[in-house]
Parts: sequence; structure tokens; C-alpha cells
Amino acid sequence: MLLTDFEFLDETDNAFKRKVALRIKNLRKQNRVTQEKFFAETRINIARLESGIIDIRLETLRKICYYFDVSLTGFFQGIS
Repeated sequence: MLLTDFEFLDETDNAFKRKVALRIKNLRKQNRVTQEKFFAETRINIARLESGIIDIRLETLRKICYYFDVSLTGFFQGIS
């Protein structure tokens, strides 16, 4: 079945969101930070972001990268 341009964009958008969510989760786990601790220190509900269902604002992603001491470039390495 051939996808329309918008169907293709929807599918690739969802796949990209899942990759970003997984990258956030992996960063948190590598740094041994619980979701509760992260929320207490940042007031960002990382559990919602790790679900991959919601869109993440660039400002929020920048704060997450700052917290885990990773650049935005470093965050997106390996995500396509």
C-alpha cells in the first residue's frame, strides 16, 4: 500500500518521537536518576516524555540536556 505524503510524515514523526523518548529514558537510567528525583529537581514530568506520546518542547529538551550535561548535538547523535 502506498502512503500519502501526510501518512508518511505521521509514521516517521511517531517513530522519531519514540526514539527521542528512548534517548531521554536511557540518559536518565545511565545517570541513575529516578523519575521522582528528576521531577523534584526540575519540575519536569519526565515520565510523560518517556512515553513518547506527547510532543516535547525545545526549551524542555534543552533543560533535560543541561541536567544530564549533554549537548543538543550529542543528544541527537544516532537518532535519525
